[in-house]
Amino acid sequence: MSPRRSLAPVLVAVALASPGLLVPASAGARDDARARGETRCGQGARTRLELRSRDGAIDLRFRLQRGRAGERWRVVVVQEGRLAWRGRRTTSRRGELDVRRRLRDLPGADRVTARAAGPRGTTCAVSLVLPG
Repeated sequence: MSPRRSLAPVLVAVALASPGLLVPASAGARDDARARGETRCGQGARTRLELRSRDGAIDLRFRLQRGRAGERWRVVVVQEGRLAWRGRRTTSRRGELDVRRRLRDLPGADRVTARAAGPRGTTCAVSLVLPG
């Protein structure tokens, strides 16, 4: 009997006795779950929120299209009722702004809301639930 053949039953026995060794590191984590939503706001503004669960985190992309360049907007991202990010963005020459963030992937379903407040009281908000 060669040394390779005699080692095979031992490896099988160890694997069966230790089921945790056979579970991949990413088991239990949702991989590549996605959610996408759009909304129209006042004064011709539109927003889109995209969420993607990947590698134990959530990739967030929030886009606002207004059509006016150089406007200052306050943007807030809330995850599960807690402030995840807050900042200011200025619309580009094409009248768009883009926010990309990486959020922690909390256990269970995640509710994420992005809200933007702009000139003349214009407010846009979009909320999504990324399944757990």
